[in-house]
Amino acid sequence: MKHVLSFLFIISLLTACTPTISGPEPEIVSHSYAATDAPILNPERGFFTPYLLPGNAGFSPVRITGNTLVHLNIRLDDYRERDIPQNVLDGLDVNFQDIRDAGVKAIPRVAYNQGPYPDTEPDASKAWVLRHVEQLAPLFQKHSDVIAWFEAGFIGAWGEWHTSTNGLDNLADKRDILNALLTAIPGRYVQVRYPANIIEMYPEPQDAAKAFVAHHNDCFLSSATDVGTYERDGENTIERDQEYLAKLTMLTPMSGESCAPFPPRSECNSAIREMELLHFSAINEAYHKGILRSWEAGGCMDEIVNRLGYRLSLTRADFNEQVRPGGLLNLKVEIENTGFSAPVNSRPIFIVLQQDASIFLTTLDPLEPRVFHPGTSSFTARLRLPSGLAEGTYHLALWLPDQSESLQNNSLYAIRFANENTWDEATGYNILGQVNVSNSASGSVEKTEFLTVLEMVGSLDVPLPTATAAPLATLAPTSTPQPSDPISGLKADSDSEYLNLEFTFTGALEDYNAFQLFLDTDQNPATGFSVSGLGADFLLENGLLNAYTGSGSDWNWMPLENEIVHLNDEQAARWSVLLADLGNPKALDFAAQLVDTSWNTVFASPKQAITLP
Repeated sequence: MKHVLSFLFIISLLTACTPTISGPEPEIVSHSYAATDAPILNPERGFFTPYLLPGNAGFSPVRITGNTLVHLNIRLDDYRERDIPQNVLDGLDVNFQDIRDAGVKAIPRVAYNQGPYPDTEPDASKAWVLRHVEQLAPLFQKHSDVIAWFEAGFIGAWGEWHTSTNGLDNLADKRDILNALLTAIPGRYVQVRYPANIIEMYPEPQDAAKAFVAHHNDCFLSSATDVGTYERDGENTIERDQEYLAKLTMLTPMSGESCAPFPPRSECNSAIREMELLHFSAINEAYHKGILRSWEAGGCMDEIVNRLGYRLSLTRADFNEQVRPGGLLNLKVEIENTGFSAPVNSRPIFIVLQQDASIFLTTLDPLEPRVFHPGTSSFTARLRLPSGLAEGTYHLALWLPDQSESLQNNSLYAIRFANENTWDEATGYNILGQVNVSNSASGSVEKTEFLTVLEMVGSLDVPLPTATAAPLATLAPTSTPQPSDPISGLKADSDSEYLNLEFTFTGALEDYNAFQLFLDTDQNPATGFSVSGLGADFLLENGLLNAYTGSGSDWNWMPLENEIVHLNDEQAARWSVLLADLGNPKALDFAAQLVDTSWNTVFASPKQAITLP
């Protein structure tokens, strides 16, 4: 399908100088690209390799076998009624380090047994489950960069949310455990086994997606109802469940495994149709072998290998190959996604100009790969080159690295387009072509220091989930009318010395523990704490200024001793902070957040920007 170009993002010039015109803008040249049908090792998609932990495990063969995901079945059978020992936690820490070294990502699930059904071995009590979530949270947060998403686990046989020996087969306990997981691992999706449970908690799929709740199916295509995956509550039909999931999985990861052959439903035609409908990102390479063999025999295995998750390819790029230093680069890119889904985790898109070791880049925020749904997408950008750019020939590239700073320069975690002769393995760049920078080129020129996006139009037809500060808001069990936004009137102004920010809020002062403003001083969402589409370098929380010391999703802030002015009265919160204490940025992005007395995020505002003196 062709996505409608539905948002316009304009970044104002960082200088007030009037451009100098020297003849017409250079000619736009159209470039086409040949797609490849070869398998592509891209992150966070494809078949996954299962592992049983705790214990020694070698992850280095995973990429060699053609996979970039591992499934971790973390078994706590010996600790159902006691703390997880420190040596076990240390062993899991080593496992995650090894996963990072192997260039792959993990899908963890915690369980207390290996079934069987219906006479399962015990799980743990709710109190011990919550204690174990508390113990595991620091480990998961430390290694969130190599965690693709989670399965909710813990409850019942195999951690699949049924047959609990501790009476946890009820919505209230399931919701409390899910809440604990979402709080412990902010910014990562948690997959729930049964659609009926998700629908009870979130009648609207977009509300589930915003809360980072997703679905996994561990009996895919294995009966008329996938062995009770569907029609579980006696009310929802498989058609209704799948209609809901089709919307949810446009925004969230869908994965799982099969548990028994059930022809013809489990064979190629049905498998392809349902993977398309439910936007499958990943599936177990080891189970069920009978179904996997039927896909081989039916001739669809190669298609499934290539289409699981996303498969992005360049079809066309139009840009001017000649430009002056300080001149305009006009770019239009068309992308085809032949996969089952869009990329599911947030990551930036960079425009890159590279000449040997000289690299100039800028993000196309708020555009990101999650909007590249199956079908055709496109974006158009107008950029101003640095006026001090040296003459010469530069590679023009798109770079889609991991969101986490720890992985950003590792090309194994960058998205590679499925094209011939565009991939630079060393850098992770997708090369569009070459641009010649010359003082003899025509067109407007302006004095500016950075590669700057002046205007960008792109595909954004559905709202995307945005990571928020831990802990996340409490889950809503039913759909209720929502009041007006708790934050309004967010604004900023400055003089040559101070930055002033304020917003108004609903409710009383005592309703909140924290009034927060996140400041992205380098306007790079790939650096700093990820919230509301920005990467916050500083946090104003009540009367304190804090600097971010984490890696993108963990809540690590260092309080600074710098003095700030903070006033909070008459339902208005105000701050004044020295620009020098923020590093004297030329511009910044900012967003506000309210945190209640239980340290749940009540509301996070959209991102705004300000240009500074």
